[in-house]
Amino acid sequence: MSFVDQFLREHFEEFALDRYGLGSGWETLLLTPRFTTSRHVVALVFPARGSEPALVVKIPRQPGDSSGVRREAAMLDQLSAAVDSPGVPRLVGIRDEGPYTVLVETALTGIPLDPRKVAADLPAAVAAGTGFVGSLPCTHAATDNPDWYQRAVTAPLAALERLAGPDAQTGQLVERTHELLEPLRAARLPAVIEHGDLSHPNLLVKPGSGLQVMDWERSLTDGVPGHDLVFYLQYLSESSEQAFARDAQIAAFDKAFGPGGWALDPLSRHLGMRGVEASLLPLLVITTWARSTATLADRLAQETDADPSQGRDKVRAALRADRDYWLWRHAVTAA
Repeated sequence: MSFVDQFLREHFEEFALDRYGLGSGWETLLLTPRFTTSRHVVALVFPARGSEPALVVKIPRQPGDSSGVRREAAMLDQLSAAVDSPGVPRLVGIRDEGPYTVLVETALTGIPLDPRKVAADLPAAVAAGTGFVGSLPCTHAATDNPDWYQRAVTAPLAALERLAGPDAQTGQLVERTHELLEPLRAARLPAVIEHGDLSHPNLLVKPGSGLQVMDWERSLTDGVPGHDLVFYLQYLSESSEQAFARDAQIAAFDKAFGPGGWALDPLSRHLGMRGVEASLLPLLVITTWARSTATLADRLAQETDADPSQGRDKVRAALRADRDYWLWRHAVTAA
């Protein structure tokens, strides 16, 4: 019996797993993402003779690395009360098992919104994403969010610089970013629920149910307006252009967010709905890619903790290989 199966049996009554179609038996499929920054092993749990999963179980790869699953559990708990949407998993339970924290949530089902499906109907994908992001609630009014820039931009970029160590390229990029974003420091922006990774394979579509969004481990309750939509629209642009090489991804960015870009209108309408001045749109695009790159600091922190000199080399290598880093550089250079 696997660790996951044993855990579910021990917590069967506590989590009321019979509500999810699990009886005396079920099937478990382990998934092991191969991304460098992937922090978790994922298990899909199928009812006996069922064709669709009922539950998802997430376990940190490294003992003690529980921040991701705890963040996801807290977000799902909050969303269950704030968003009346079938497109968000429901928290079933989270418990510590020795040095590991195990998260159990409901599974989402549907058709993957992969690049091929996006390319087949780009307007439908735009509508699904703008609808979903627009449904995520504000958590603080602009007047109650005075320190948002320090929290959402300055602190994450400083953490990234510390993690990368002496690295002139990163330091210069951070410095130039703050110079360009100076008008944002005084801007009043609301805080919003932010997913942080709205792209394949985290997206499903289901007729009559809209966008289904999983994997909330990078989410924030005090996110920045527009961040999720910029990230999502870039994914759509890459998908519609079949842009998988780095140069092609940058060209897809220009087609979406450059002068006359097709993504500017839905983004502008979304920001207007959030009460954000239209003049801030280009700066929020830069902010998205700077902040998304900075999440590497959290995801790769254990590399430097284990071996500071070797870990920093790995962090720098991960930066240079990261799409978001190159989009950040390009957005800053083009500004």
